[in-house]
Amino acid sequence: MAILRWGILGCGNVAEHKGGPPLYTVDDSELIAVMRRDRAKAEDFAERHGAKRFYTDIHQLLSDDEINAVYIATPPYLHCEQTILAAQVGKHVLCEKPMAMTVQECQQMVDACHEAGVTLMLAYYRNHYPNVVKMKTLMDEGAIGDVVLARINCTGYYNPNRQDLKNWRINPEISGGGVLMDIGSHRISLLQYLMGDIASAQGYAETVHLDAAVDDSAVFSLRFESGTHAVANINWNVGIGIDDVEVYGTAGCLRCSPLNSGNLTVASNASATYAYRTCGRFCQSSQDR
Repeated sequence: MAILRWGILGCGNVAEHKGGPPLYTVDDSELIAVMRRDRAKAEDFAERHGAKRFYTDIHQLLSDDEINAVYIATPPYLHCEQTILAAQVGKHVLCEKPMAMTVQECQQMVDACHEAGVTLMLAYYRNHYPNVVKMKTLMDEGAIGDVVLARINCTGYYNPNRQDLKNWRINPEISGGGVLMDIGSHRISLLQYLMGDIASAQGYAETVHLDAAVDDSAVFSLRFESGTHAVANINWNVGIGIDDVEVYGTAGCLRCSPLNSGNLTVASNASATYAYRTCGRFCQSSQDR
C-alpha cells in the first residue's frame, strides 16, 4: 500500500484535536508539513505534532514534492479554492466539513479532483464510530425489523462571546451558515450512511435566540429513496447538551445516546433489551415486559 504523506492547511482547533493526530498515528500515513499564516503558531504546531517542516504560504506547502495528500482544515470559505489548487498539483484531498459555501462550489471541487485523477474525501468521521457501524450492521441484519424512521436530537448552547469559541462560525461570509452547516452537516451525513440516499427534504433553519447573522436552530424532515423517513433538530440555543441518534423499526429500535460515548442500546419486541459497548460485547440489561 502506498504511504499517504500529508500536508495540513490550517492548524487550528480542528487540526489540533480531531483531524490532525490521525494523520500520523495510523499505519501507512505520516505528517510531512503544516501551513498557517502565523509563523510562530505554525512552527509550534509542527514541533508538537512531529511534522518535518512548516510553511506560512499555501503555495509553499503545495510545492512540497514529498507531500501527496492534503488535509484542508481551514474555514469553509477557503475550501473550494484550496481544493482546486491541491488537485491541480496532483495531491489527494481530505476536506473538513461543510464541504464548501454553495452547491456550485462543491461541484467545482468534485470536477477539479476528477479531472486531476485525485481522490476527494470529506471528514465525516462519525460514520466510522464503532457504535454507529454496529447500528448499521444490526439494521441490515433485521434486528429491529423493517426500518421505518430515524431521529436526531443534537442540542447545545453556543455563546459566541466565550474566548474558546471561534467567532468565524457565526460569520456567514466565512462559515457559509450556522448550526445546520456546522454540526448539522455531520448529522445529515450520518443519516445518509444509516438510511441511504435522500429523496426530499423540508424544514427550517433560522435564528431563534442568538444575536447572530446565522441560524441557531434547524428542524427538518427527510424522505429517503427507500421510502423511510427521518426527523431532526439541531440547536445552538438549548441550555443542555443532548446528542442522540435513534432508528426505529417494525420490531424495535436502536439508540446511540450520546453519540460520542460509544453506547448503543437495542430494544426489540421479541427479545431482551441489550446495551452495546465499543468493546464489541452485548450485555443484557433488561427484559421486555
